[in-house]
Amino acid sequence: MAATKADNPVRGESPATPAITVTRVGVVIGADFLPECEVTVRITRPGESVSDYVTYASDRNGHLHAELPATALIGILQIAATDHRPDPDGQCGWIWSNTYTLKVIGD
Repeated sequence: MAATKADNPVRGESPATPAITVTRVGVVIGADFLPECEVTVRITRPGESVSDYVTYASDRNGHLHAELPATALIGILQIAATDHRPDPDGQCGWIWSNTYTLKVIGD
């Protein structure tokens, strides 16, 4: 199996754990992802055993700007993101960003 970019970061790519924040309108803003890499955003609702996963891409500087689907913006959401760098102790074996809790208030 061929190694992916996340498996073999090259010089200049961030070894840091990614960090995110989420605006009140559901835009995920992040930093320290691998540049130009697939980023998976996980959306979980407390008390539910199922998570939603949405795929975006980081820019050439490792930043993320991801507008979450409007259909996902209901209730209390716990949001985290990964660029799939391996972490044997991480959830699903990956490094994940911090988890951001967003409370969406209805119309």
